[in-house]
Formats: sequence, structure tokens, C-alpha cells
Amino acid sequence: MALLVGCGATVTGTAVPVPDPTFPEPPARTAEVLLRDPASIDPCGQVEPADVAVFGEASIAPVESLDYCVLKVTTGGAVLDVVAGGLDRVQHEAVFDGPLVPYEELRIVEIRGGSGVQCQRGLVFPDLVALNVTVDNHSTEDVPAPLLCAVADVVVRAIADRVLAGDVERRRYAAKSLGPVHACRGLSDATVARLPGLAGSRAWPYPAGHQCRWSPDGTTTPPRVRVTYSVGTPTEPNGGNSKLEDIAGRPTVMSGLTTSSLVLCGAETTHVPFEDGLSELALVTVALPTGATVEDACAAVRVVAAEVWAGLPA
Repeated sequence: MALLVGCGATVTGTAVPVPDPTFPEPPARTAEVLLRDPASIDPCGQVEPADVAVFGEASIAPVESLDYCVLKVTTGGAVLDVVAGGLDRVQHEAVFDGPLVPYEELRIVEIRGGSGVQCQRGLVFPDLVALNVTVDNHSTEDVPAPLLCAVADVVVRAIADRVLAGDVERRRYAAKSLGPVHACRGLSDATVARLPGLAGSRAWPYPAGHQCRWSPDGTTTPPRVRVTYSVGTPTEPNGGNSKLEDIAGRPTVMSGLTTSSLVLCGAETTHVPFEDGLSELALVTVALPTGATVEDACAAVRVVAAEVWAGLPA
């Protein structure tokens, strides 16, 4: 028997909006949508000294990375380093220990765990790519922690405003530059898996492609391997901690150290000129747990560097 409900009947329940196919929902403004080609971004185009002028005199420091920019802010006799622009991708929101606060279509998170001379913020995109802003006080003058965080808050919001407005500056890389080259492509998982303690490791790419990390559990906990393409002044070997070797036909500076938490060895080779007298650099680091030796880490670095150097643009 059919049941007919008259116009005067009341139907209980919650109304569910029906999507209008004529006006589809716009795609989420992910990092991929907003940043498009992260490898080409000039991070120093995302910040301006005027952003932090209220705190004191500010200037952009010489380039030291393809991935981030450094602002120097002088306030109350102290010089603060504002490091902005580095991109990372997280697997889930639980890795953030601070609240995610909405900012337009993005979110800003307080990244905790720093000391009283550091404050960090993350600009989080819908696809869980995070753009990092860190304010450090490396000077001898004390600066209240709230002031460090006030600087971080201003900078991360200024970057968010520019990104949302499509104001993203690009670099034009020279021929043979490492800038467009993805760091994960220079090293095979099979090579890493043959290193002590690194069986089963898989590549973990960073969004801009200038860094790639391998570890058995996908974290930064040793043992791990990292390949980085960067910019700076080449390291001068000192015959002690930094020594010059030939790896895959390229002059390579090897450096090693031991800390309370890990054993580290790194290899650096100079690539093509960058700008302002700087050079592009290719770097390989291997971190092993305590109990290993620097010689163990450097033996692994030589294996990795030989493969990475052989694949650099010629």
C-alpha cells in the first residue's frame, strides 16, 4: 500500500545539502595548486624586510639554500635569524604537537619542542605539505620567547598572504643546474638497502625535490641517508675533520663527527657557479646510531656519493 504524505506533514531529520552539478566545488588549494613547481620557487621572494620592520632593522642574508631564505633582524641589540620557506610533507596531522589554526584556506601550526632561543611555525596546506618558519636567537643578548614567536607569526602570515594571492617568485636556473634535478633520482633504493642497517629503506622525497631521505622506518632517526642539492661557499678541507678525496672523478670534501645521539659523515662536491660568488653544492650524509664509528659512516657515504656524483648534470 502506498503512503502519501501531504504538504502539511512534518518530516524529522537533518537536511543534507545536495551538490549542484552546475556549480562544482572548486578544487582544494593544495601546495601543488598554489606553488605549482616548488623546485623553481625563490624562497627569498616570499619574504621582505618590511614584513618585520616593526621589530627592528632587517635585511635578507646571502643565499645559503635552494629551499629557504634567511632574514636578519636586529632588535634590542640581538640579531635574530628568520629562516623561512623550507617545505616538508607529513603523513598525518598527528605529527604536529601544536593546534592547527585556520588561516584563510590554509592552517598555521605552532611547532613545539624548541628551546627558549627558538620559535617555529608551520604553514600547512590541505595536502599536508608544511612550509616552515623558524626564528633563532644565536646572539649573546637575551630576547623574550614571546618576541621570537611574534616575529614568527608575522612572517608566516605574510608568506601565506603572498602564496594565496599567487605572488610566488621563480628562479631561472642556469644550464646544468641542480635546481630542476630531483634528489631522489640520483640514488637507487637498492644501493641504500645494501648499506649496514638500511635494508628495506625507501626514498622519502621533499616537495621541492632538492632533498631526499632514506631510512628503514621513514623517519629521520638513524640510520639514514640524505642527498641534498644546495647553494653556498664550498667547504675548504683542513686536513683534520675535513679532508679532500676523489669520488667518481670529482673533488670531494669528507667530514665526520660523533655526537651523543648519532655518528655522522658527509661528502660535498662543488657543481656549477650560482650567483654572487656562490656555488651549487651536492651533499650526501649518512647518520648511524651510536656504537658505530665515523669510519663506518664514511664508508657508506663513499658508496652513495659515487652513485650520486655519477648522475649529476654534465
